[in-house]
Amino acid sequence: MGWSPLMIKYLAFLFNFLCAVLGIATIVINVIAIEKIDPRDQLILGIYIAVGSIVFLLSFFGCFGAIKESICITWAYAISMLVMLIISIVLLFVFRMHFDEASLTKLKQAFGQQTADYDAMAEFQTLYECCGINKLKDYTDASIPLPSSCFDKNETPYKDGCRSKMETLHEELLTGPRIVGWTLMVMEIGAFTFTTILGVTFRNEQRRLEY
Repeated sequence: MGWSPLMIKYLAFLFNFLCAVLGIATIVINVIAIEKIDPRDQLILGIYIAVGSIVFLLSFFGCFGAIKESICITWAYAISMLVMLIISIVLLFVFRMHFDEASLTKLKQAFGQQTADYDAMAEFQTLYECCGINKLKDYTDASIPLPSSCFDKNETPYKDGCRSKMETLHEELLTGPRIVGWTLMVMEIGAFTFTTILGVTFRNEQRRLEY
């Protein structure tokens, strides 16, 4: 048995409402995370905040189109939501690749510039209270003396490597943005699907009235 136009309308309205809620959640969670993350990693979270804001505003546009049964507004919203869905999918993959791989890349680049006279790892080792990429022994293996940034205030060397410290911090800070990102994508799929069906329904009803 096919779905009635009224049921499709309510489902489209429901997913639009959920997208609005997820849009707000995306903004709030990423704003919280962006304050604690490395400034060089803030861009992608900033883009997510922009996406959440746009989805939030678009959701009201979609609800208005469903209530007014406007074919033009409904299709404009469906196309806009498809664009946001594509952006969300791209962001999720970029998000994963950036934070899972960028940490090691940045550490390797810094360690490659490390010398006895230039502490290229100082920024990471001071911020994360760590020493070396994977462990303190990295310096011994590379025949480089331990820099002052490898020691705490009591002159005790940090035992943990910077890679594990960065990954742990990212996991703690980015679990929320990652979950809300995936949930938002699912809601966008639902909103796009039912709004598209609703647009087709409105168009078919208009055609029937013309005959």
